[in-house]
Amino acid sequence: MTRSYCKTRQFRMTAVAFATFCLAAGIPEAALAQETPAAAAPEKVQQIVVTGTSIRGVGAVGSPSLSMNREAISASGAKDSSEIARLLPQVINLGADESRLGGAQDAAANTTRTSGINLRGIGNEATLLLVNGRRVASSGVIKSLADPNQIPAAAIQRMEVVLDGASAIYGSDAVAGVVNIITRSNVDAIETMLRYGRADGMNQKIFSQTLGKTWDAGSVFVAYEHNDRGSLAANARPFFSNDLRPYGGTDQRSTQAVPGNVLIGRNIYAIPAGQNGIGLTPAQLVQGSGNRYDAGTVGDFLPNQKRDTLYANAYHKVNDRLEVFYEGLYSQRDYRQRTAPLGANLNVPATSPYYVRPAGAPAGTGETVAYRFLFDDQDLNIGGRENNSQNAIGLTYDFDNGWEINSAYSYGKNDAWVHRNGLINTGNVGRAIAAGTINPFSALAGANPGYADFAAHRDQTATNKDSTLMFKVDGPIARLNAGNARIAVGSELRHVSFDQGLWQNVTTPTTAARHSELRNSRSVKSLYSELYVPLVGGPTAMPWVKRLELSVAGRYERYSDFGSTTNPKVGLTWAVNDKVSFNTTYGTSFRAPSLVDNLGSYTNLSLTNIFVQDISDPTAPGGVRHGIYVNGGNPALKPEKARTWSFGADIKPVRGMTISASYYKIDYTDRIDTIQANSALANEALYANYIIRNPSAALVNSYFGSPNLQSPPENPANIGVIIDGRRSNLGSLRQQGIDLDSRYVMKTGSGDWMVGLNVAKILKLERSSAPGLPYTDVLDTFGNPVSLRMRASAGWKLGAMSANVFANYIGSYTNTALVPNTEVPSMTTFDATLTYAVDKGVGYGFGGTVLALSAQNLFDRAPPVVLNGTSSWDSQNASAIGRFVSISLTKSW
Repeated sequence: MTRSYCKTRQFRMTAVAFATFCLAAGIPEAALAQETPAAAAPEKVQQIVVTGTSIRGVGAVGSPSLSMNREAISASGAKDSSEIARLLPQVINLGADESRLGGAQDAAANTTRTSGINLRGIGNEATLLLVNGRRVASSGVIKSLADPNQIPAAAIQRMEVVLDGASAIYGSDAVAGVVNIITRSNVDAIETMLRYGRADGMNQKIFSQTLGKTWDAGSVFVAYEHNDRGSLAANARPFFSNDLRPYGGTDQRSTQAVPGNVLIGRNIYAIPAGQNGIGLTPAQLVQGSGNRYDAGTVGDFLPNQKRDTLYANAYHKVNDRLEVFYEGLYSQRDYRQRTAPLGANLNVPATSPYYVRPAGAPAGTGETVAYRFLFDDQDLNIGGRENNSQNAIGLTYDFDNGWEINSAYSYGKNDAWVHRNGLINTGNVGRAIAAGTINPFSALAGANPGYADFAAHRDQTATNKDSTLMFKVDGPIARLNAGNARIAVGSELRHVSFDQGLWQNVTTPTTAARHSELRNSRSVKSLYSELYVPLVGGPTAMPWVKRLELSVAGRYERYSDFGSTTNPKVGLTWAVNDKVSFNTTYGTSFRAPSLVDNLGSYTNLSLTNIFVQDISDPTAPGGVRHGIYVNGGNPALKPEKARTWSFGADIKPVRGMTISASYYKIDYTDRIDTIQANSALANEALYANYIIRNPSAALVNSYFGSPNLQSPPENPANIGVIIDGRRSNLGSLRQQGIDLDSRYVMKTGSGDWMVGLNVAKILKLERSSAPGLPYTDVLDTFGNPVSLRMRASAGWKLGAMSANVFANYIGSYTNTALVPNTEVPSMTTFDATLTYAVDKGVGYGFGGTVLALSAQNLFDRAPPVVLNGTSSWDSQNASAIGRFVSISLTKSW
């Protein structure tokens, strides 16, 4: 199946919308064609975006927040938006990530290799991503994710993070917090950047171009970026191997090999090498550990990714009252990953012409042969594409009394496609074995010329659409002695839809592909209001109370599919003096199941996938048990709910030093999550309701008969466990923690110096797997957040030269995937950046040039050993890339 993606058409739509804005605003052609001298730069008239509040001119009262400006981003050496977010210790790499197709928080559903943001490790979907305060369309085919990388890094002015529930301001999804990408504007420059980076076994090339122009009443800014990241081969790191013996584990290489193995009960009989499968005698099948195939070292670990992103914004003040604006983005990401050839446990009946029973084995009418289609498929890959686009247009109108109307319409769309080769038609392969077309006892190339008769593929497509019409009015309502009390009142009408298509010939009667469609949609009507009251300030300041501010917000939302919700929030800031202030918030938050989560609620179909695989089991010999794992959507899902509290302080003890500390508490109920295959049996008491041990043959065969089966069926006697990993309201979560962010800047004769420390300390993390069940402590355990994460920084700048060094610390935790449990040591890595900036006044074309040399994981620290399933390391807390060194050249024209 081939799916066409109209890249040119979508690009033209963005360009047409942008041109339409320019015509409507009456922007003169000269403003777009000529550059205004820097000395004549106009007064900046665009409003400043503030995260966490709907009211102009005030901050988010009481809410703890973090911010990284463009200077800090450049000093870090981060390469894209998701990497920028992960500089914060509060962003934890659980769930969706391109480095894995499995793991905690439904990471296996991230088939399009999107990199999400996960605040506090609560879940990707519990973190709301905004661009200039606006939502973007979700990404993904069988998982709904917000992809920050659709914004070119060259377009980012700063990234703001509110570490607090914010559903009263933004609605659904803002449970753990909000990440708001603020883009550049009011830029009068042209900037070109080239960057090349390399790690052992992979490389990356980035090109970006920005253009900015301002005039007396407006501005236009455009950024384009091309990012080409090579693949990382699976044989490039020794710890990718499934043979865990060098790390103190057992040999977990697959018995699905060439030559293969005959499996009878728990006994393994190796087929000898060089065997063509004809004339094989029972005595040649020797019982033992069997032949092995190391699938972990075949293909690619990280896919090759090519991403093109385009972003544009513009605004124009038509007159003293009316301002119009436009914002648009377009991105296309292509990825391709080589995979290992498919392995399968093939049921071989005694009627097969190649059938041979091992000597000493009990009599039977058939047997299982563990086999690898090593010589049969020459096009082994997973690949696909994602296209994102969004256009927003709106206006603001100012009144003489300080009131303003703000209205906007935005439309976003994501098209995604996933293609998987190297599969087999489960019905045809069984018939081919019985007919003798397949010779699973052979270890020679060309033994199965009829492979094309049962070769299969699986293509999935999805379209996410998000359209929002908003209207807000805000302004002062009363003049108090401490300042103006202000209010914002607004409404939104939002419509989202999700269409998913499947073309596959894995379960069809022939190799002809079968097409099926699933659809879901939802409308949301919202009303919200926020009140800001300065209780003390200015002339009413008194000893110990220089400023006291109160914020009260509330939001009502009605969903077309499951009802309504109301969420309040209260914030208070108390400034003792210029050096000490305290803040606190309380509120409730809410997350509606995504359209992917509950897909099927209108069609009585649910999006599920059934896999036959080896599953980590601490009670099994060798630590692994063969079983069935099921994941996907669930039409019976309920919305998630949360209550959040925070209390913090901001201190400026000496000049140049700032210290912010906050305590938070989250009580999160009806959480939508999945059970990870390789951690379910390690936490069997917690997930007992989702585990079936020793399933009956009838039950196993019912799974094998499903059209959602992703793996070849085999002898039901081989299946020792079934794990239901479909998305469910998995009980509740309670988390408490402390965040600390400090910074000290000194100006000396030897340069400007800066030191900083950001600490995320989780004090408590408990989960209840279902309503009524007791809470269990899961902090510092495999597949869950680590309690202590820190990032320290030190920087120096003198004239054109600057240098920055960073230390990243992840604390120790317990590997519960093993019995007895083992301790995983803490890990510290270092990053460094050296920059030289040539002054714009320097001649010979060198003026305005910045040269930067960066290194992540400077000392090439390898991941610690974490034995789990068939792996010896933990991709959730360590990176496989190792030392990555890059050089960049930026030129301002």
